[in-house]
Amino acid sequence: MNRDELLVVVIAVALLAIPVSVISYSVITNTAVSDLTYETETGFAVTVTESKAVESKPAVGNDSWTSGPLELSSGGPASATVSDDAFDTTQVGIESVDATRNPVTVNRSDMAPVTLDGQFDQFTTSGVDLTDDRPDFSYRAPEPVTVSVNGVSSNNSVAAVVDDRVVATDAAPNPGGTATFQDLPSGQQTIRVAELPSELSIRDVTDGSLIDGSETAVALTPVDSGEPITRQTTRDGTINMTGLPANTRFAAELTSDGGYYDRRVRLPARIDQQPAYLLPADESVAAVTPRLQLADQTGRFGAERSELRLQRPVPTAAGTQYQTVAGDILGDDGFQTALKRNQQYRVVIVDPTAQQTHVTTVTPRRSEPTALPIDPVEYTTTESIAGINISTAYRRPEGGDQLAVNLSNVRAAELTLSEAGNASNTVLNGSYGQNVTADVPVPDDTTSSNWNADYEATNTNDATISGQQAIQNPTRQERREEVVRAVLSIFAVVVLGSGAMRVAPSAGGAVVIITAGLLWVAGWMPPEAGLPSIGVGVVVGVLGVISGSRRSL
Repeated sequence: MNRDELLVVVIAVALLAIPVSVISYSVITNTAVSDLTYETETGFAVTVTESKAVESKPAVGNDSWTSGPLELSSGGPASATVSDDAFDTTQVGIESVDATRNPVTVNRSDMAPVTLDGQFDQFTTSGVDLTDDRPDFSYRAPEPVTVSVNGVSSNNSVAAVVDDRVVATDAAPNPGGTATFQDLPSGQQTIRVAELPSELSIRDVTDGSLIDGSETAVALTPVDSGEPITRQTTRDGTINMTGLPANTRFAAELTSDGGYYDRRVRLPARIDQQPAYLLPADESVAAVTPRLQLADQTGRFGAERSELRLQRPVPTAAGTQYQTVAGDILGDDGFQTALKRNQQYRVVIVDPTAQQTHVTTVTPRRSEPTALPIDPVEYTTTESIAGINISTAYRRPEGGDQLAVNLSNVRAAELTLSEAGNASNTVLNGSYGQNVTADVPVPDDTTSSNWNADYEATNTNDATISGQQAIQNPTRQERREEVVRAVLSIFAVVVLGSGAMRVAPSAGGAVVIITAGLLWVAGWMPPEAGLPSIGVGVVVGVLGVISGSRRSL
Protein backbone atom coordinates (compact mmCIF):
# COMPACT_ATOMS: atom_id res chain seq x y z
CA MET A 1 0.00 0.00 0.00
CA ASN A 2 1.52 3.30 -1.09
CA ARG A 3 1.42 6.56 0.83
CA ASP A 4 -1.66 7.98 -0.96
CA GLU A 5 -3.67 4.80 -0.46
CA LEU A 6 -2.74 4.78 3.23
CA LEU A 7 -3.94 8.39 3.58
CA VAL A 8 -7.31 7.52 2.02
CA VAL A 9 -7.76 4.63 4.44
CA VAL A 10 -6.95 6.84 7.46
CA ILE A 11 -9.45 9.51 6.35
CA ALA A 12 -12.17 6.89 5.82
CA VAL A 13 -11.61 5.38 9.26
CA ALA A 14 -11.73 8.86 10.83
CA LEU A 15 -15.00 9.68 9.12
CA LEU A 16 -16.55 6.41 10.31
CA ALA A 17 -15.55 7.26 13.87
CA ILE A 18 -17.49 10.56 13.87
CA PRO A 19 -20.94 10.16 15.54
CA VAL A 20 -23.90 10.39 13.19
CA SER A 21 -25.36 13.27 15.29
CA VAL A 22 -22.22 15.36 14.70
CA ILE A 23 -22.37 14.80 10.94
CA SER A 24 -26.09 15.68 10.99
CA TYR A 25 -25.38 18.82 12.98
CA SER A 26 -22.65 20.01 10.60
CA VAL A 27 -24.95 19.48 7.64
CA ILE A 28 -28.04 21.05 9.19
CA THR A 29 -26.32 24.29 10.15
CA ASN A 30 -25.44 24.93 6.55
CA THR A 31 -28.18 23.29 4.50
CA ALA A 32 -31.98 23.46 4.52
CA VAL A 33 -32.89 19.87 5.32
CA SER A 34 -36.32 18.48 6.31
CA ASP A 35 -37.09 15.33 8.33
CA LEU A 36 -33.57 15.11 9.70
CA THR A 37 -33.21 12.82 12.75
CA TYR A 38 -30.85 13.32 15.69
CA GLU A 39 -30.09 10.48 18.10
CA THR A 40 -28.66 10.76 21.60
CA GLU A 41 -26.32 8.22 23.16
CA THR A 42 -29.29 6.80 25.13
CA GLY A 43 -31.14 6.05 21.88
CA PHE A 44 -33.57 8.99 22.03
CA ALA A 45 -34.35 10.08 18.45
CA VAL A 46 -35.63 13.59 17.61
CA THR A 47 -36.84 14.29 14.08
CA VAL A 48 -36.88 17.89 12.82
CA THR A 49 -39.51 18.64 10.18
CA GLU A 50 -39.40 22.45 9.83
CA SER A 51 -36.85 25.22 9.67
CA LYS A 52 -37.16 26.80 13.11
CA ALA A 53 -35.22 24.07 14.90
CA VAL A 54 -32.73 23.98 12.03
CA GLU A 55 -31.93 27.67 12.38
CA SER A 56 -31.57 27.30 16.17
CA LYS A 57 -28.52 25.00 15.81
CA PRO A 58 -29.59 21.94 17.81
CA ALA A 59 -27.14 20.37 20.25
CA VAL A 60 -27.21 16.67 21.08
CA GLY A 61 -26.09 15.49 24.52
CA ASN A 62 -25.94 12.16 26.29
CA ASP A 63 -29.72 11.92 26.77
CA SER A 64 -31.00 15.29 25.54
CA TRP A 65 -31.67 17.31 22.40
CA THR A 66 -31.53 21.09 22.81
CA SER A 67 -32.43 23.95 20.49
CA GLY A 68 -32.52 27.44 21.95
CA PRO A 69 -34.78 27.43 25.06
CA LEU A 70 -36.25 23.98 24.29
CA GLU A 71 -34.86 20.72 25.64
CA LEU A 72 -36.22 17.23 25.03
CA SER A 73 -34.71 14.33 26.94
CA SER A 74 -35.12 10.61 27.60
CA GLY A 75 -33.06 8.09 29.53
CA GLY A 76 -33.48 5.37 26.92
CA PRO A 77 -34.85 4.52 23.47
CA ALA A 78 -37.75 6.86 22.59
CA SER A 79 -38.67 9.29 19.82
CA ALA A 80 -40.38 12.62 19.14
CA THR A 81 -40.94 14.99 16.22
CA VAL A 82 -40.25 18.73 16.42
CA SER A 83 -41.72 21.39 14.15
CA ASP A 84 -42.15 25.16 14.38
CA ASP A 85 -44.98 24.58 16.91
CA ALA A 86 -42.33 23.72 19.50
CA PHE A 87 -41.14 27.35 19.45
CA ASP A 88 -44.47 29.16 19.63
CA THR A 89 -44.13 32.10 22.04
CA THR A 90 -47.12 31.00 24.16
CA GLN A 91 -46.85 27.20 24.12
CA VAL A 92 -44.81 24.13 23.20
CA GLY A 93 -46.14 21.60 20.72
CA ILE A 94 -44.50 18.33 19.65
CA GLU A 95 -45.78 15.39 17.62
CA SER A 96 -45.37 11.63 17.21
CA VAL A 97 -44.02 10.99 20.69
CA ASP A 98 -43.18 7.36 21.37
CA ALA A 99 -42.51 7.19 25.10
CA THR A 100 -43.80 3.65 25.58
CA ARG A 101 -40.40 2.25 26.62
CA ASN A 102 -38.92 5.31 28.31
CA PRO A 103 -40.53 8.63 29.38
CA VAL A 104 -39.81 11.79 27.40
CA THR A 105 -39.38 15.09 29.26
CA VAL A 106 -40.33 18.40 27.61
CA ASN A 107 -38.55 21.36 29.17
CA ARG A 108 -38.46 24.98 28.06
CA SER A 109 -36.81 27.81 29.98
CA ASP A 110 -40.08 29.72 30.44
CA MET A 111 -42.16 26.69 31.50
CA ALA A 112 -41.92 23.96 34.13
CA PRO A 113 -40.92 20.49 32.81
CA VAL A 114 -43.59 17.99 31.70
CA THR A 115 -42.86 14.26 31.36
CA LEU A 116 -44.77 12.02 28.92
CA ASP A 117 -45.23 8.27 29.23
CA GLY A 118 -47.05 6.47 26.41
CA GLN A 119 -47.85 7.02 22.74
CA PHE A 120 -48.85 10.58 21.75
CA ASP A 121 -49.85 11.69 18.27
CA GLN A 122 -49.63 15.28 19.50
CA PHE A 123 -48.90 17.09 22.77
CA THR A 124 -49.18 20.82 23.58
CA THR A 125 -48.64 22.75 26.81
CA SER A 126 -48.65 26.42 27.75
CA GLY A 127 -47.21 25.64 31.18
CA VAL A 128 -49.03 24.63 34.36
CA ASP A 129 -50.77 27.48 36.18
CA LEU A 130 -53.02 26.58 39.11
CA THR A 131 -54.25 30.16 39.57
CA ASP A 132 -56.62 30.21 36.60
CA ASP A 133 -59.28 28.00 35.03
CA ARG A 134 -57.64 27.72 31.63
CA PRO A 135 -56.29 24.45 30.14
CA ASP A 136 -52.71 23.54 31.06
CA PHE A 137 -52.02 20.91 28.38
CA SER A 138 -53.72 18.99 25.60
CA TYR A 139 -52.92 15.84 23.65
CA ARG A 140 -54.16 13.27 21.16
CA ALA A 141 -53.36 9.65 22.01
CA PRO A 142 -54.58 6.26 20.70
CA GLU A 143 -54.41 4.70 24.19
CA PRO A 144 -54.44 5.88 27.83
CA VAL A 145 -51.28 7.77 28.78
CA THR A 146 -49.43 9.14 31.81
CA VAL A 147 -48.33 12.76 32.24
CA SER A 148 -46.21 14.23 35.06
CA VAL A 149 -46.25 17.98 35.69
CA ASN A 150 -44.18 20.27 37.90
CA GLY A 151 -45.02 23.42 39.79
CA VAL A 152 -47.90 22.11 41.95
CA SER A 153 -48.39 22.41 45.69
CA SER A 154 -46.58 19.79 47.74
CA ASN A 155 -49.26 19.87 50.47
CA ASN A 156 -52.50 19.49 48.49
CA SER A 157 -53.71 16.74 46.21
CA VAL A 158 -54.07 17.73 42.57
CA ALA A 159 -56.41 16.61 39.81
CA ALA A 160 -56.48 16.44 36.03
CA VAL A 161 -59.79 17.95 34.95
CA VAL A 162 -61.62 17.57 31.62
CA ASP A 163 -64.81 19.65 31.19
CA ASP A 164 -65.21 20.04 34.98
CA ARG A 165 -64.79 16.27 35.43
CA VAL A 166 -61.82 14.80 37.31
CA VAL A 167 -60.15 12.09 35.19
CA ALA A 168 -57.07 11.47 37.37
CA THR A 169 -55.64 12.55 40.72
CA ASP A 170 -52.34 12.53 42.56
CA ALA A 171 -52.67 12.59 46.33
CA ALA A 172 -50.50 14.76 48.54
CA PRO A 173 -47.74 14.97 49.44
CA ASN A 174 -46.03 15.76 46.14
CA PRO A 175 -42.27 16.00 46.82
CA GLY A 176 -40.60 18.64 44.70
CA GLY A 177 -43.96 19.94 43.48
CA THR A 178 -44.36 17.11 40.95
CA ALA A 179 -47.68 15.37 40.26
CA THR A 180 -48.20 12.27 38.09
CA PHE A 181 -51.52 11.59 36.38
CA GLN A 182 -51.81 7.96 35.35
CA ASP A 183 -54.24 6.41 32.88
CA LEU A 184 -55.39 9.67 31.36
CA PRO A 185 -58.09 8.95 28.76
CA SER A 186 -57.25 8.33 25.12
CA GLY A 187 -58.42 10.47 22.22
CA GLN A 188 -58.27 14.25 21.92
CA GLN A 189 -58.20 15.70 25.45
CA THR A 190 -57.76 19.15 26.97
CA ILE A 191 -56.60 19.05 30.59
CA ARG A 192 -56.76 21.59 33.38
CA VAL A 193 -54.64 20.94 36.47
CA ALA A 194 -56.43 21.91 39.70
CA GLU A 195 -55.61 21.69 43.37
CA LEU A 196 -57.86 19.62 45.63
CA PRO A 197 -57.89 21.56 48.90
CA SER A 198 -57.72 19.40 52.00
CA GLU A 199 -59.81 21.85 54.02
CA LEU A 200 -63.01 23.86 53.67
CA SER A 201 -62.71 27.27 55.29
CA ILE A 202 -65.64 29.01 56.98
CA ARG A 203 -65.37 32.79 56.95
CA ASP A 204 -67.07 35.97 58.12
CA VAL A 205 -68.85 37.47 55.11
CA THR A 206 -68.23 41.05 56.23
CA ASP A 207 -64.41 40.94 56.38
CA GLY A 208 -63.42 37.53 54.97
CA SER A 209 -61.71 36.39 58.19
CA LEU A 210 -61.82 32.82 59.47
CA ILE A 211 -64.54 32.19 62.07
CA ASP A 212 -62.17 31.39 64.91
CA GLY A 213 -63.48 30.72 68.41
CA SER A 214 -67.16 30.33 67.47
CA GLU A 215 -68.30 26.71 67.36
CA THR A 216 -69.92 25.79 64.06
CA ALA A 217 -71.49 22.45 63.12
CA VAL A 218 -71.23 21.54 59.42
CA ALA A 219 -73.09 18.83 57.50
CA LEU A 220 -72.08 18.15 53.88
CA THR A 221 -74.54 16.26 51.66
CA PRO A 222 -73.86 15.42 48.00
CA VAL A 223 -76.42 17.34 45.92
CA ASP A 224 -77.62 14.10 44.30
CA SER A 225 -78.01 12.30 47.64
CA GLY A 226 -80.27 12.61 50.66
CA GLU A 227 -77.79 11.67 53.36
CA PRO A 228 -74.83 13.70 54.67
CA ILE A 229 -71.43 12.28 53.75
CA THR A 230 -69.74 13.95 56.72
CA ARG A 231 -70.66 15.85 59.89
CA GLN A 232 -68.00 17.90 61.64
CA THR A 233 -67.76 20.63 64.25
CA THR A 234 -65.10 23.32 64.14
CA ARG A 235 -63.91 26.15 66.35
CA ASP A 236 -61.09 27.33 64.09
CA GLY A 237 -63.13 27.83 60.90
CA THR A 238 -61.83 24.81 58.95
CA ILE A 239 -63.34 21.44 57.97
CA ASN A 240 -61.30 18.43 56.83
CA MET A 241 -62.13 17.52 53.20
CA THR A 242 -59.52 14.79 52.73
CA GLY A 243 -61.01 11.70 51.09
CA LEU A 244 -64.21 13.41 49.95
CA PRO A 245 -65.12 13.08 46.24
CA ALA A 246 -63.36 15.57 43.99
CA ASN A 247 -66.18 15.92 41.44
CA THR A 248 -69.09 16.23 43.85
CA ARG A 249 -70.93 19.42 44.77
CA PHE A 250 -72.16 19.54 48.35
CA ALA A 251 -75.23 21.05 49.98
CA ALA A 252 -73.82 22.48 53.20
CA GLU A 253 -75.78 23.23 56.35
CA LEU A 254 -73.89 25.35 58.84
CA THR A 255 -75.21 25.89 62.37
CA SER A 256 -73.47 28.40 64.66
CA ASP A 257 -73.47 28.47 68.46
CA GLY A 258 -75.02 31.95 68.35
CA GLY A 259 -72.39 34.30 67.01
CA TYR A 260 -73.57 33.88 63.41
CA TYR A 261 -76.78 33.18 61.54
CA ASP A 262 -77.34 29.60 60.34
CA ARG A 263 -76.72 29.10 56.67
CA ARG A 264 -77.62 26.81 53.77
CA VAL A 265 -75.44 26.96 50.68
CA ARG A 266 -74.47 24.74 47.77
CA LEU A 267 -70.71 24.59 47.39
CA PRO A 268 -68.71 23.97 44.21
CA ALA A 269 -66.84 20.70 43.83
CA ARG A 270 -63.40 20.49 45.44
CA ILE A 271 -61.71 21.25 42.13
CA ASP A 272 -63.33 24.72 42.22
CA GLN A 273 -63.75 25.04 45.96
CA GLN A 274 -64.60 28.34 47.62
CA PRO A 275 -65.13 29.12 51.33
CA ALA A 276 -68.48 29.02 53.10
CA TYR A 277 -69.56 32.40 54.48
CA LEU A 278 -71.61 33.27 57.56
CA LEU A 279 -73.36 36.54 58.47
CA PRO A 280 -72.61 37.86 61.98
CA ALA A 281 -75.60 37.88 64.34
CA ASP A 282 -74.81 41.08 66.21
CA GLU A 283 -75.96 44.68 66.39
CA SER A 284 -73.33 45.87 63.92
CA VAL A 285 -75.15 44.09 61.06
CA ALA A 286 -78.79 44.86 60.30
CA ALA A 287 -80.30 41.59 59.02
CA VAL A 288 -83.65 40.50 57.63
CA THR A 289 -84.96 37.03 56.71
CA PRO A 290 -86.96 37.37 53.49
CA ARG A 291 -88.56 34.38 51.78
CA LEU A 292 -87.33 34.57 48.18
CA GLN A 293 -89.82 33.17 45.66
CA LEU A 294 -89.52 32.58 41.93
CA ALA A 295 -91.78 34.79 39.77
CA ASP A 296 -91.05 33.55 36.26
CA GLN A 297 -93.21 35.26 33.63
CA THR A 298 -91.42 33.44 30.78
CA GLY A 299 -92.25 29.85 31.76
CA ARG A 300 -88.64 28.74 31.30
CA PHE A 301 -87.80 27.87 34.91
CA GLY A 302 -89.36 25.37 37.28
CA ALA A 303 -89.18 26.25 40.99
CA GLU A 304 -88.90 22.62 42.12
CA ARG A 305 -85.82 21.97 39.99
CA SER A 306 -84.16 25.42 40.00
CA GLU A 307 -81.22 26.16 42.26
CA LEU A 308 -80.82 29.62 43.79
CA ARG A 309 -77.35 31.10 44.36
CA LEU A 310 -77.08 34.37 46.27
CA GLN A 311 -73.82 36.24 45.71
CA ARG A 312 -72.37 39.41 47.17
CA PRO A 313 -68.99 41.20 47.24
CA VAL A 314 -66.66 39.62 49.81
CA PRO A 315 -63.06 40.53 50.76
CA THR A 316 -60.65 37.80 49.54
CA ALA A 317 -56.90 37.40 49.18
CA ALA A 318 -57.30 38.44 45.53
CA GLY A 319 -59.36 41.53 46.38
CA THR A 320 -63.10 42.06 46.74
CA GLN A 321 -64.97 39.49 44.63
CA TYR A 322 -68.52 38.22 44.23
CA GLN A 323 -68.90 34.93 46.09
CA THR A 324 -71.86 32.60 46.62
CA VAL A 325 -72.92 33.07 50.25
CA ALA A 326 -76.28 31.24 50.40
CA GLY A 327 -78.60 29.11 48.29
CA ASP A 328 -80.42 25.86 47.69
CA ILE A 329 -83.31 24.50 45.61
CA LEU A 330 -85.97 27.22 45.44
CA GLY A 331 -89.07 25.03 45.57
CA ASP A 332 -92.65 26.28 45.49
CA ASP A 333 -92.32 27.70 49.01
CA GLY A 334 -89.20 29.67 48.16
CA PHE A 335 -85.91 29.97 50.01
CA GLN A 336 -85.62 31.76 53.36
CA THR A 337 -82.34 32.88 54.89
CA ALA A 338 -80.79 35.74 56.86
CA LEU A 339 -79.41 38.51 54.65
CA LYS A 340 -77.96 41.94 55.30
CA ARG A 341 -80.67 44.58 54.97
CA ASN A 342 -80.31 47.00 52.01
CA GLN A 343 -77.36 45.00 50.63
CA GLN A 344 -77.71 44.31 46.90
CA TYR A 345 -77.26 40.58 46.21
CA ARG A 346 -76.65 39.05 42.81
CA VAL A 347 -79.22 36.34 42.14
CA VAL A 348 -78.26 33.35 39.96
CA ILE A 349 -81.08 30.91 39.15
CA VAL A 350 -79.98 27.65 37.51
CA ASP A 351 -82.37 25.13 35.98
CA PRO A 352 -80.25 22.16 34.81
CA THR A 353 -83.23 20.44 33.18
CA ALA A 354 -84.08 23.44 30.99
CA GLN A 355 -80.35 24.18 30.57
CA GLN A 356 -81.02 27.79 31.48
CA THR A 357 -79.36 30.24 33.87
CA HIS A 358 -80.81 33.62 34.78
CA VAL A 359 -78.92 36.42 36.55
CA THR A 360 -80.61 39.34 38.29
CA THR A 361 -80.40 41.14 41.63
CA VAL A 362 -82.38 41.58 44.83
CA THR A 363 -82.05 44.07 47.69
CA PRO A 364 -83.77 42.68 50.83
CA ARG A 365 -85.44 45.30 53.02
CA ARG A 366 -87.95 43.42 55.18
CA SER A 367 -88.59 39.93 56.55
CA GLU A 368 -91.39 39.11 54.14
CA PRO A 369 -92.03 37.21 50.88
CA THR A 370 -89.90 38.76 48.15
CA ALA A 371 -90.35 38.01 44.44
CA LEU A 372 -87.45 37.12 42.14
CA PRO A 373 -88.94 38.22 38.80
CA ILE A 374 -87.97 36.84 35.41
CA ASP A 375 -89.68 39.12 32.90
CA PRO A 376 -90.09 38.77 29.12
CA VAL A 377 -87.66 41.07 27.30
CA GLU A 378 -87.89 42.65 23.86
CA TYR A 379 -84.30 42.65 22.70
CA THR A 380 -83.23 45.49 20.42
CA THR A 381 -80.11 43.86 18.97
CA THR A 382 -79.46 40.22 18.03
CA GLU A 383 -76.36 38.69 16.48
CA SER A 384 -75.49 35.10 15.50
CA ILE A 385 -71.88 33.92 15.30
CA ALA A 386 -70.95 30.28 14.63
CA GLY A 387 -74.31 29.12 15.96
CA ILE A 388 -74.16 31.27 19.12
CA ASN A 389 -76.91 33.85 19.54
CA ILE A 390 -76.44 37.00 21.63
CA SER A 391 -79.25 39.50 22.13
CA THR A 392 -79.10 42.71 24.14
CA ALA A 393 -81.37 45.55 25.26
CA TYR A 394 -81.23 48.66 27.41
CA ARG A 395 -84.48 48.60 29.37
CA ARG A 396 -86.18 51.36 31.36
CA PRO A 397 -88.91 49.74 33.47
CA GLU A 398 -90.34 51.29 36.60
CA GLY A 399 -87.76 51.17 39.35
CA GLY A 400 -84.68 51.97 37.28
CA ASP A 401 -82.73 51.23 34.11
CA GLN A 402 -81.74 47.62 33.35
CA LEU A 403 -79.24 45.86 31.05
CA ALA A 404 -80.65 42.69 29.45
CA VAL A 405 -78.59 40.01 27.66
CA ASN A 406 -79.48 36.60 26.25
CA LEU A 407 -76.64 34.23 25.27
CA SER A 408 -78.01 30.99 23.80
CA ASN A 409 -76.88 27.82 22.01
CA VAL A 410 -73.85 27.55 24.29
CA ARG A 411 -72.39 24.80 26.45
CA ALA A 412 -70.52 27.26 28.66
CA ALA A 413 -69.98 31.00 28.68
CA GLU A 414 -68.13 33.84 30.35
CA LEU A 415 -70.11 37.09 30.28
CA THR A 416 -69.05 40.59 31.30
CA LEU A 417 -71.13 43.78 31.22
CA SER A 418 -69.03 46.93 31.45
CA GLU A 419 -69.44 50.64 30.85
CA ALA A 420 -68.31 51.74 27.38
CA GLY A 421 -65.08 53.69 27.68
CA ASN A 422 -64.62 52.57 31.29
CA ALA A 423 -64.09 48.81 31.26
CA SER A 424 -63.22 48.74 34.96
CA ASN A 425 -66.82 49.64 35.81
CA THR A 426 -68.58 46.26 35.55
CA VAL A 427 -72.06 45.29 36.68
CA LEU A 428 -71.64 41.60 35.83
CA ASN A 429 -68.67 39.30 35.41
CA GLY A 430 -69.35 35.59 35.67
CA SER A 431 -68.94 32.09 34.24
CA TYR A 432 -71.94 29.92 33.45
CA GLY A 433 -72.31 26.29 32.40
CA GLN A 434 -75.24 26.67 30.00
CA ASN A 435 -77.47 29.19 28.21
CA VAL A 436 -77.64 32.40 30.22
CA THR A 437 -79.89 35.44 30.41
CA ALA A 438 -79.13 38.48 32.54
CA ASP A 439 -81.30 41.40 33.60
CA VAL A 440 -79.28 43.59 35.95
CA PRO A 441 -79.69 47.20 37.14
CA VAL A 442 -77.66 50.13 35.85
CA PRO A 443 -76.01 52.18 38.63
CA ASP A 444 -77.77 55.50 39.17
CA ASP A 445 -74.66 57.51 38.34
CA THR A 446 -74.22 55.89 34.90
CA THR A 447 -77.74 56.04 33.45
CA SER A 448 -76.45 58.24 30.61
CA SER A 449 -73.72 55.77 29.55
CA ASN A 450 -73.54 53.14 26.83
CA TRP A 451 -72.46 49.59 27.79
CA ASN A 452 -70.65 46.61 26.29
CA ALA A 453 -71.44 42.89 26.56
CA ASP A 454 -68.21 40.87 26.22
CA TYR A 455 -68.44 37.10 25.99
CA GLU A 456 -66.37 33.99 25.43
CA ALA A 457 -68.54 30.95 24.85
CA THR A 458 -68.30 27.33 23.77
CA ASN A 459 -70.90 26.46 21.15
CA THR A 460 -72.64 23.13 20.68
CA ASN A 461 -69.80 21.99 18.39
CA ASP A 462 -67.25 22.68 21.17
CA ALA A 463 -65.78 25.65 19.31
CA THR A 464 -64.81 28.68 21.42
CA ILE A 465 -66.25 31.98 20.20
CA SER A 466 -65.58 35.40 21.66
CA GLY A 467 -66.95 38.81 20.85
CA GLN A 468 -68.45 42.06 22.04
CA GLN A 469 -71.85 43.62 21.48
CA ALA A 470 -72.61 47.26 22.23
CA ILE A 471 -75.68 48.09 24.31
CA GLN A 472 -76.84 51.53 23.22
CA ASN A 473 -78.47 53.75 25.80
CA PRO A 474 -81.65 55.16 24.22
CA THR A 475 -81.42 58.22 26.47
CA ARG A 476 -78.35 59.42 24.57
CA GLN A 477 -80.15 59.10 21.22
CA GLU A 478 -83.23 60.82 22.61
CA ARG A 479 -81.14 63.74 23.83
CA ARG A 480 -79.53 64.10 20.43
CA GLU A 481 -82.99 64.11 18.83
CA GLU A 482 -84.15 66.74 21.34
CA VAL A 483 -81.24 68.98 20.39
CA VAL A 484 -82.02 68.57 16.67
CA ARG A 485 -85.72 69.39 17.23
CA ALA A 486 -84.81 72.44 19.32
CA VAL A 487 -82.43 73.77 16.65
CA LEU A 488 -85.01 73.22 13.90
CA SER A 489 -87.71 74.89 15.99
CA ILE A 490 -85.63 77.99 16.66
CA PHE A 491 -84.68 78.11 12.98
CA ALA A 492 -88.37 77.94 11.98
CA VAL A 493 -89.29 80.71 14.43
CA VAL A 494 -86.50 82.96 13.10
CA VAL A 495 -87.27 82.34 9.39
CA LEU A 496 -91.06 82.66 9.67
CA GLY A 497 -90.87 85.61 12.07
CA SER A 498 -88.38 87.55 9.97
CA GLY A 499 -90.40 86.88 6.81
CA ALA A 500 -93.58 88.16 8.44
CA MET A 501 -91.85 91.26 9.83
CA ARG A 502 -90.97 92.33 6.31
CA VAL A 503 -94.68 92.54 5.63
CA ALA A 504 -95.63 94.19 8.92
CA PRO A 505 -93.76 94.38 12.26
CA SER A 506 -96.90 93.62 14.23
CA ALA A 507 -97.57 90.55 12.06
CA GLY A 508 -93.97 89.36 12.67
CA GLY A 509 -94.56 89.37 16.42
CA ALA A 510 -97.76 87.39 16.03
CA VAL A 511 -96.06 84.81 13.80
CA VAL A 512 -93.23 84.40 16.33
CA ILE A 513 -95.74 83.90 19.18
CA ILE A 514 -97.91 81.43 17.25
CA THR A 515 -94.98 79.41 15.81
CA ALA A 516 -93.12 79.15 19.10
CA GLY A 517 -96.29 78.26 20.97
CA LEU A 518 -97.27 75.49 18.56
CA LEU A 519 -93.76 73.99 18.56
CA TRP A 520 -93.67 74.17 22.36
CA VAL A 521 -97.03 72.40 22.69
CA ALA A 522 -95.91 69.75 20.17
CA GLY A 523 -92.82 69.05 22.29
CA TRP A 524 -90.31 70.16 19.71
CA MET A 525 -89.20 73.38 21.36
CA PRO A 526 -87.98 73.02 24.95
CA PRO A 527 -89.50 75.40 27.55
CA GLU A 528 -86.17 77.16 28.04
CA ALA A 529 -86.33 78.23 24.37
CA GLY A 530 -90.11 78.40 23.85
CA LEU A 531 -90.93 80.87 26.62
CA PRO A 532 -88.21 83.38 25.61
CA SER A 533 -89.35 83.06 21.97
CA ILE A 534 -92.93 83.91 22.91
CA GLY A 535 -91.63 86.82 25.02
CA VAL A 536 -89.61 88.09 22.08
CA GLY A 537 -92.68 87.78 19.87
CA VAL A 538 -94.76 89.87 22.29
CA VAL A 539 -92.06 92.56 22.44
CA VAL A 540 -91.71 92.58 18.64
CA GLY A 541 -95.47 92.79 18.24
CA VAL A 542 -95.80 95.70 20.67
CA LEU A 543 -92.91 97.56 19.07
CA GLY A 544 -94.44 96.90 15.66
CA VAL A 545 -97.78 98.37 16.77
CA ILE A 546 -96.07 101.43 18.27
CA SER A 547 -93.99 101.90 15.12
CA GLY A 548 -97.06 101.62 12.95
CA SER A 549 -98.95 104.15 15.07
CA ARG A 550 -96.12 106.70 14.73
CA ARG A 551 -96.06 106.33 10.96
CA SER A 552 -99.80 106.90 10.80
CA LEU A 553 -99.39 110.15 12.74
